[in-house]
Amino acid sequence: MNNPLRIALIGGNSKVGSAITRLFEKETDWQLHVFSSTLLHTSSDRIIYKLIDYANSKMLKEIFFEVRPDFIINTAAMTNVDGCEENRKEAWFSNVTFVEQLARLSLIVESHLIHFSTDYVFDGAKGPYTEQDQPNPICYYGKSKLAGENAVLKSHANNTVIRTNVVYGLTTNDQSDFVQWVIKCHEANKTMNIVNDQLSNPTLTDDLALSVKRIIEKKRCGLYHIGGNSYCNRYEFALEIANIFHLDESLISPIQTHSLNQKAKRPLRGGLINLKAHTDLGIQYSTIQEGLVRLRHQMHAINQE
Repeated sequence: MNNPLRIALIGGNSKVGSAITRLFEKETDWQLHVFSSTLLHTSSDRIIYKLIDYANSKMLKEIFFEVRPDFIINTAAMTNVDGCEENRKEAWFSNVTFVEQLARLSLIVESHLIHFSTDYVFDGAKGPYTEQDQPNPICYYGKSKLAGENAVLKSHANNTVIRTNVVYGLTTNDQSDFVQWVIKCHEANKTMNIVNDQLSNPTLTDDLALSVKRIIEKKRCGLYHIGGNSYCNRYEFALEIANIFHLDESLISPIQTHSLNQKAKRPLRGGLINLKAHTDLGIQYSTIQEGLVRLRHQMHAINQE
């Protein structure tokens, strides 16, 4: 009888990390070691939570030598786009230096590294993008994420890079996303000015978690684009959120990106073509309608507990 797989999940308090933990606990017998700088969960027989200082390379090395994971999943990153523009040193450490260290350690302990990246590695001139399209980031966040994924893909360890975009899903620990922001603005009766010239295919965290599970089961390496099956602008996404959650659409108004005067440039025509992931991993990715309905049911179930 084979021993259960040992999985190390970095960034376990992230929205994607939480979805992975929920799915793996429900559908696998794998032993999951969840690492975060802010975790306050109680460990169980199969899920072991540990606080970690990402800047402490000695601590990180000791942990991996102790756990000897079969797979390392990294969902940790600095994702505040304007924050990355202002705090480049912090962004480079989180999105590049730390990832380089994970790549080295995964090689040493013979683990398969699965790392998350973004469609912001592209310039947004002609999305949605395939895995064969040439990256050309236009902001520091995108540049740091491209450098991080290159560190993974060029390492000699078994590795997989997942690019995704506009991630939303069930929230724990007050994790924020676009859907939660729209709902909270509605609850506060606040008007929302939403850009109508940024295109993407919003991605449900449950779909990302299932993709990671299939990558582990199939031992897939390389680059995968994973996004939802609806291509739309942010304003259209906000209107669909209002429709599914029965919110007041009159609070939502369209604007263009240039009027926001943001510190970092945004790729306007972004998004990712998920054909490779759909075909190879055998997953039918959610439309925004399907994803939002599923999320509404999950939120309702939690509120009933």
